[in-house]
Amino acid sequence: MNIDLKWMKYLKLILLFLIFFDLSIAIPALFFPQWVIGAGKLNSDFISGAMYKSGPIEPVFLRGIGILWLLAAYIQYLAWRDPINRLQALNIAIVFRFAGGTFELVEASYLLRQVQFGDPLIFWILGIFVAGDYILVAVMAFLLKKLGLKWWSL
Repeated sequence: MNIDLKWMKYLKLILLFLIFFDLSIAIPALFFPQWVIGAGKLNSDFISGAMYKSGPIEPVFLRGIGILWLLAAYIQYLAWRDPINRLQALNIAIVFRFAGGTFELVEASYLLRQVQFGDPLIFWILGIFVAGDYILVAVMAFLLKKLGLKWWSL
């Protein structure tokens, strides 16, 4: 297999960036959930509904999200080490980014509005995450094509 090292370098740089980016979300969510809740102004009596009940928010939910981000970092680490021989890890990383972007889009465009959540900072952050995730999916798919690697090849 003839692999262009330039494209491989770009792919590995993206994966390395994503490892550290995801860890920067996972670690605070796992170990400092109250700080994250306070920073996002989610501890508000104005929030109601099944998902955003009034009063203090239980940090267990945020820790669960932290575990998902930690798993994403690990999968991307596996892909970063050897994208060719760990193609499944690379594909899972792409699917994670696509699913994450889609869930964030649904949350920003529908769920938060259903509970009259009005903090514009959260909407901006979610919008940046949605755009970033979809751009990363497109770039990684482009790099797979340039490298001649197939999706879901065993």
